[in-house]
Amino acid sequence: MNVRFFSLLSFCFLVCFQAHAAHVDTTSFYSEAMRKSVPCVVIVPNVSQDVEARFPVIYLLHGYSGNHLSWISISPDLVRIAEDEHVIFVCPDGGYRSWYLDSPVDSTMRYETAIGSELIHWVDAHYPTRADRRFRAITGLSMGGHGGLYLGVRHPDVFAAAGSKIGRAHV
Repeated sequence: MNVRFFSLLSFCFLVCFQAHAAHVDTTSFYSEAMRKSVPCVVIVPNVSQDVEARFPVIYLLHGYSGNHLSWISISPDLVRIAEDEHVIFVCPDGGYRSWYLDSPVDSTMRYETAIGSELIHWVDAHYPTRADRRFRAITGLSMGGHGGLYLGVRHPDVFAAAGSKIGRAHV
């Protein structure tokens, strides 16, 4: 009897803990520019069903040879940070070596357009964002740092802040 009670109690604590944590969506958006789906991870703070909360968004770009899952591995605290700071994190796949540029020769490598425009519109349409440049930032690690600065400078109408990190990431 006691084992069942403690098992049920443990299960309830687990459910309650998870019910208040940010949720992680591993999803994808379709890029018209590249004519393909691009995977991404979106971390969204949990909100009450009766609250119409809107959140600022930070786009995190991975480094050379990484992918959309890189930031979750590098910084597992992102889920806690999203919840504590009431911010959405978006971690798109930027290709193995795209440098977040639009290739003039390879139409499947148009990451500036995909991330600097298409992804922004998709995220704003599918998540509770504050869809205004004042509440949008972009940064990254290594190649993603290049992408963060490049896209931030090239699209000041889209991002209010841009950053770059070289070396080990600590978020």
